Amino acid sequence: MLDNDTNLSHDELAARIADRLVQDTANTDIITDWGEALAMFGLLEFGKKTGNQTYIDTVVGWVDGHLKGGLSTHDHWRDALEIKQGVPVTHFCGSWGIMLLAKSLYDETKDERLVEMAKYIGDFVVDKAQRTSVKGLKHTEDIPWLFADTVYYSIPGLVAASELTGDERYREEAIKQLEIHLKYLAAKGSELFHQSFNPETGETSPGYWGRGNGWIVMTLAEIADRVPEPVNTQVKERLQRMYAEIWTLQIENGMWRTQLERPDSYEESSAGLLFAYAAQLAASKGVDLGDFKPAFDKCWDGTRQYFTEQGELLQVSGETWLRWQDPDGYECIETGHRPWGTGSALLAAGTE
Repeated sequence: MLDNDTNLSHDELAARIADRLVQDTANTDIITDWGEALAMFGLLEFGKKTGNQTYIDTVVGWVDGHLKGGLSTHDHWRDALEIKQGVPVTHFCGSWGIMLLAKSLYDETKDERLVEMAKYIGDFVVDKAQRTSVKGLKHTEDIPWLFADTVYYSIPGLVAASELTGDERYREEAIKQLEIHLKYLAAKGSELFHQSFNPETGETSPGYWGRGNGWIVMTLAEIADRVPEPVNTQVKERLQRMYAEIWTLQIENGMWRTQLERPDSYEESSAGLLFAYAAQLAASKGVDLGDFKPAFDKCWDGTRQYFTEQGELLQVSGETWLRWQDPDGYECIETGHRPWGTGSALLAAGTE
């Protein structure tokens, strides 16, 4: 049942999402894939912001169970999906997702196993992960192209691994990958980005996918002040330019469309919350995004209609995978309750 209670605060809406995730974590096997990792990262940050120890302990228990299952390397991403306890690492960037929360959780627990995990995944990415012909990380071994998703599921984790281990190779690789991906994914005549780029043909995915641009602003916001100059200044300036365009694409009800520039594209809940999260995080690091608070509140107001009493966030687009090849492919993606939607809501509320 949709929740139409307009009196609920942002934190109260997010708490329903968090409570549902705690329940799901207790009752099911939640693997370390990208969507699940983002949801747990959001739960951790929201728990730290609100002082809710249950949320933090849930993440601690989830990570502990997987670390007890061991770290392992596999040739194909499908192999990792069968591992319910453990941290399987493959050439699919989504398998590196658990590294997103390693630094934040280590600051909370001082668990040295998180340092070992960061080194294990960081070494794999730097030394073994497959690359495209333009030296950018492959999204997965099946697709020799660049993807916006890869930006988020490699770069912040590499920076965190560098901070945890003291190995500057990881931060250097993060900066290199940022430069490569932003160069080739950039849309002509815009400050926004395509989801994917084929280095062999120069072909890009159509338009500006909302969540893909969310991955990029999140990456920039998370690594701001964690990379050396002049890269740090460049990151902050890029955020300013991106948001100057993002705000103009917000629709009347406060949301954004899954294909940002298309007036006939359906509204999608996770993209706007990712934009809100990154904007708040960037502002906390001194990035001047102007008076974005009204746009942020409008985003929550528009998204409110998709929160349910059962702790779900609906109208979250599903996996894009290879559908981008069709100009109308994004419009065919089903929507519903997804872990990356949960993560987006919790991160947005956790940085407010």
